[in-house]
Amino acid sequence: MRDAGRRYWWSILVLLIGIIVVWFYSKSFNVEVNHVYIKGYTSGSGLTIAHISDLHIGKNDKHVVEILRILHGLKVDAIVLTGDYVEWNGDYEPALNVLAQIKAKHGVYAVMGDYDYSNSRKSCLFCHERGTGKPTNRHQVKFLRNSCDEVAISKDTVMICGIDGRQANEPISPEVIKHVQDITRSKQAVVLSHSPLAFDMFDNDKDILVLAGDTHGGQVPLPSWVWKFLGYEKNAKYEQGRFEEGKKKMYVNRGVGTSHLPIRFMRRPEITVFHFGESGDRR
Repeated sequence: MRDAGRRYWWSILVLLIGIIVVWFYSKSFNVEVNHVYIKGYTSGSGLTIAHISDLHIGKNDKHVVEILRILHGLKVDAIVLTGDYVEWNGDYEPALNVLAQIKAKHGVYAVMGDYDYSNSRKSCLFCHERGTGKPTNRHQVKFLRNSCDEVAISKDTVMICGIDGRQANEPISPEVIKHVQDITRSKQAVVLSHSPLAFDMFDNDKDILVLAGDTHGGQVPLPSWVWKFLGYEKNAKYEQGRFEEGKKKMYVNRGVGTSHLPIRFMRRPEITVFHFGESGDRR
């Protein structure tokens, strides 16, 4: 009787644990909208920017429908994208079709990630018409390739810069960082980078906000030493959220897609909305 009683309670415990795990797993794919308030930012005061990353659009794109629905409902001033729109060596057409549906009042700005260069010939389709050097008319997204653009917001402007993503394992060139720093000079700027490791390469006295992705928030929570052991320095240092060093700031978005394994656990897909102003704080 005692053995039967133990088996009964062990069965109940295992069942409860299973229910909790399934519940957490199912919730892990619900898109989370995080609002971040950037204080002390005078350029583009009152501006709202939505940030998404790592769409990894492939065969199973149910999450994309939800992302587009949320983006359209936010009605922000501008939208920024930080790379990895396709699966590795995947089809580029679905990604181009999705980009055509992403629009904002003051524009959509983007950089490319390493997955986007997995087919170097097709990667050109993000910016140019097939077989020509003409700018694409497939979408209204402006890709910033180691360049900056001043966006007019009412009577003010905000500078948005982009660091071009490179092939996998190819480090960011110091010359590229210097070029972007020379353009921004003493100006406040929003800098888009697929990799969060670009943050380390900027001078601490630069009044910039780096928006990055690439890490997916890890997709599952792991200690930093595990990421180091696996060779993922980006996850070990900058897995998700906000970072500051001197004047420079960075926010690492968890992305909305997945790579390697189609799983997320306690690392929900994320859309980040930034509110810029002279006052305010992060929420």
